[in-house]
Order: sequence, then C-alpha cells, then structure tokens
Amino acid sequence: MDSLIGSVIFAASGFLIFLCFKWFDKRLLLGFGLLFAAYIGVDDVVTGLPSLVHATNFIHGDWNWTGKIYSLCFSFLVIFALRIDKTSAGLTFTQKNLKSSLLALFLLTLLSFSIGFIFKPGLPNVETVAFQALMPGLAEEITYRGIAPALLLGLIKSKSASNAMPWTTILITGIAFGIWHGISYSHSKLSFDVMSALFPLIGGIAYGWLRFNSGSLLLPIIAHGLGNNVFYLSSLL
Repeated sequence: MDSLIGSVIFAASGFLIFLCFKWFDKRLLLGFGLLFAAYIGVDDVVTGLPSLVHATNFIHGDWNWTGKIYSLCFSFLVIFALRIDKTSAGLTFTQKNLKSSLLALFLLTLLSFSIGFIFKPGLPNVETVAFQALMPGLAEEITYRGIAPALLLGLIKSKSASNAMPWTTILITGIAFGIWHGISYSHSKLSFDVMSALFPLIGGIAYGWLRFNSGSLLLPIIAHGLGNNVFYLSSLL
C-alpha cells in the first residue's frame, strides 16, 4: 500500500510542477498536464510491481530487470493507444546537430565519471554492468524524454512536433525525473533525499536537451547507459 501511495504522491508532484510552468508556455494545456501526471504515476507503479507483488517478478537478481521490462511494455502500449507518432516520441535513428550532440554525450559521460569519485560506489559485478548498460537508459529515456514530453505537448493522434526547442517541457520532465529518484514513501512517512534527486535532475534536463537537439532518443539512451556504467566503473580507480 505504501508503494501505491508513493506513486500517487509522485504523480501529484508531477502535476504541481506542470502547473508551475504552465503559464510560461501556451502549448501546455490542463488536460495534457493531467495525462502526463497520470502516465508517470502509473509508470512508477508498473516499474515497482515486482516488489509489490512478488509473483510478478520473473527475473530474479540484484536489479529490477522485470520492472524495467514492464515499464517498456507499458510505454509502447501508451504509444499505440494514444497514436503517438514515432518521431514525436523520439523513436527514430535519424540524427541532427550531430557534432553538438556528440560533444554533449562526451561531457555527460565525463560528468558521470566524476560523480563516481564523489559517491564512491562499490565494485560492480557483471549483472550491474549489464543492467546499467541496457535497462535504465532504455526504459527511463522512453518514459521521460520520449512519451512524457509528447503528452505535455499534446502530440497524440499522430500529431507532429515542431522544430522549436521545448524548454518548458524539458524542465518539467527533468524536475519530475529528479523527484522520482529522490522521493520515498515508507511506513506511512514521506521522505526526500536531495542528493539522490539533484544529479538525476541535472542529467534529466541535459538528456532532454540532447533528445530535442538530436531529434532522437538514441543518443540520450546511449548517454544514460554509458553514464550509469562509468559511474560504477569509476570505483575501479
């Protein structure tokens, strides 16, 4: 029950963030803000389902493989149900502004490596390297840099995105991404870890810029997976 309450609180916080930024962008309509909040809330429930109902966990390990797979399935279900155009969700291999995007990829990887020396994670095992390379970047980028921005901008029923950089949307999804990493509700108590939220928030905004600068989720997914891994691999030094 605590997990479900936590998801509702997270969804509500996402909607409050939307309301704070709504007045700066006329494209942000109330109905789509509610849809965005509902989407990230349900995605949180789906991702945490294996720990909520142990019978649903079909891949056992140190990391939440099953939850990430559920999140991916849910995301593609939403894309299909709402007829979100694949380009509007960033699901294309076509790249633009490649030089600046690759530079950003390099700088983000360097930043993640540097953060590893601050937090000093333990030595990674093979599962950690495999999971961080494959799952968080794929599932979380499709959710927070693909579908969530499309919902905020009302890009459903095959509507196409404009070429303008949607900074308000990038900030909303980036802040929500940070809160998702920092918020916790357990034993009827709400807590928030600022440091756990700060770097994902910064990274979320950077990944959001990279997604729209490149026109695709490809480089954000690579940057996310690579960044997560160099963070853990920094412990080898």
